[in-house]
Amino acid sequence: MYTVVRVVTRSLYPSFKSRCGRGIRRICHPLILPIIFMPFNIFGKTPKPEPAEMAGLIKISGCDNPKRCGDVIFVHGLGGHARGTWHPQELRDDDNFWLTWLGQERPDLGIWSFGYKAEPFEWRGSTMPLFDRASNLLEYLQVNYIGKYPIIFITHSMGGLLIKEMLRNAQTFKKTAVIEQTKGIVFLSTPHTGSHLANLVDKIGILARSSVSVDELKTHIPQLRQLNEWYRQNVDSLEIATKVYFETRATKGFLVVDPDSANPAIRDVQPTATDDDHISITKPTSTNNLVYKGVSQFIKQQLLINLAIVEQPTPKAKENNSSVIFENPDGQVPFNSPFYIERPEVEVKCYEFILQPGALIRIKAPQKMGKTSLMSRILDHSKQKGYRTVSLNLWSQESLIDLSSFLQGFCAILSEELGLEEQIDKYWKKRLSNQVNCTNYLKEYLLKNIDAPLVLGLDDIDKIFPYPEIAQEFFALLRAWHENGKNEVIWQKLRLVIAHSQEVYVSLNVNQSPFNVGLSVEIGEFNATQIKELVQRHRLNWSDTQIGQLSGMIDGHPYLLRTALYQIGTGNLTLEEFLKVAPTDEGLFRGFLHPYLSLLEEDKLLKAAIQKVIKSDIPVKLDSVQTFKLRSLGLIEFKGNEVQCLCNLYRFYFRERLSE
Repeated sequence: MYTVVRVVTRSLYPSFKSRCGRGIRRICHPLILPIIFMPFNIFGKTPKPEPAEMAGLIKISGCDNPKRCGDVIFVHGLGGHARGTWHPQELRDDDNFWLTWLGQERPDLGIWSFGYKAEPFEWRGSTMPLFDRASNLLEYLQVNYIGKYPIIFITHSMGGLLIKEMLRNAQTFKKTAVIEQTKGIVFLSTPHTGSHLANLVDKIGILARSSVSVDELKTHIPQLRQLNEWYRQNVDSLEIATKVYFETRATKGFLVVDPDSANPAIRDVQPTATDDDHISITKPTSTNNLVYKGVSQFIKQQLLINLAIVEQPTPKAKENNSSVIFENPDGQVPFNSPFYIERPEVEVKCYEFILQPGALIRIKAPQKMGKTSLMSRILDHSKQKGYRTVSLNLWSQESLIDLSSFLQGFCAILSEELGLEEQIDKYWKKRLSNQVNCTNYLKEYLLKNIDAPLVLGLDDIDKIFPYPEIAQEFFALLRAWHENGKNEVIWQKLRLVIAHSQEVYVSLNVNQSPFNVGLSVEIGEFNATQIKELVQRHRLNWSDTQIGQLSGMIDGHPYLLRTALYQIGTGNLTLEEFLKVAPTDEGLFRGFLHPYLSLLEEDKLLKAAIQKVIKSDIPVKLDSVQTFKLRSLGLIEFKGNEVQCLCNLYRFYFRERLSE
């Protein structure tokens, strides 16, 4: 750096000596001249010829996916580069940087970078005024069909000002698609009220005329105050979420953007300080970096909020009962069914989590609570993002003879579901264990021969519990595959969703269990609001008292509710008739309740436990083993550390039929 300074000093000093005298020596002081040649985006390195493809919108990852759920667009600042700005070593042709990491983490997104000329000095190249560059960017967005999907902008320094100006431009000229689809902006060290360093550069313009871009970055110029005021006044009505990070370390002795200027003063938005300078804030070196993790989380939050609205609309039934198409309440609730009641806090969390490399989701709920319906929607959501999906429920006695037969059958079914030729004989080596053979089959054959992540749904997995030899080894495999995803890219393609009703009573080493890792999701009965919503979707104009009578008998049990409302909605029963016969063998639930009755009669300890519950009008305390068994069956609910009968249907039915 100082070699460059000395050369410049010697070449410039004679030509200015006669005019400037001592002034030129002050300007050419070795602490001032290096500023001109700083290797960062406001005053960058001596430019190399730009490849043509580095101007405009540059595709990084997922940009051609017609089913993507959003676009993330990176916008550099003054003197920056579409790729080099964001790379830890400023490399322009290396894919190991955080834009591609985001693409690997979220293959359902289009990741773009906007490259444009914005040089600090005129001798380095041409540049446009901010207003013109904003209209230029808006045109790039339109010709690349940006605005069809939700948009998140990640901006650095002057790039943040450019995006604000572009949005104001779009509002002025009624470019509604971009305005409506912009869901969030991340500002990295953006000088919302200007930079003191721009003023300094202008003062040394005697050596090199500063560009219009530098002029537009001066501290407190009216144009920047006006632009920031526009953003503050419109950000709420435009429903744009804002995230702000700012530098705390000096660059070459100067804080390029101070905390006050980096703060756009948006209500409820607290800027986050980083241990970075103006250069390093754009260059996360790993996925554990604060900026990377924060941006990744921000993207997930904003796009999934939007998807929850766009992709999960509540189907509306027609206005009269005669035109409502009622569905048989048995089995999975069909896609697009008007009778599927959303649990947004569950679905959105699962939709977000399954997109993470190597994800594992565990769905636990009593029987007929909606596990299969939820799993099928997670798989369908994954399919819409371009993932491969397979759902298995192959736990028949025939397949559970021994471990070798079970694992080979498992691999054979996976091959068939993925449309691949079964090659078990090729990969099953006699001298290797069944677990190693199965692992090799997935890694070396199945995962290598598919071009997208695989989401594998394993439903009713507790049916393997009675077969401890198979259960222990198979569950240890699931855990091992999940752990492999932390270190090997190929295993990150495998995402698991497992569902079970019963508590896990198979003896498993804590480090070999898939039931204590990943995302745990428990779904239970509908609440009062959800019960009322389901009644209304059946076009039953009931009072709160009538709804209370229904829930008093069967609580919020999804299957019981849908069965009752189906019969009432189709005119086969009135509410009064249903309440009268529900806990009897004449009622709707004889076939549902009788297997429970047989199970309770066969298990003396379980029978004694349920008898204690149904005889008491207040919650009681039970042995932990019996508590978890009864909850797995869905017959009781927790009240603190005590339990009570889930609903009067169970209380009345079992009280009459369980002999002493």
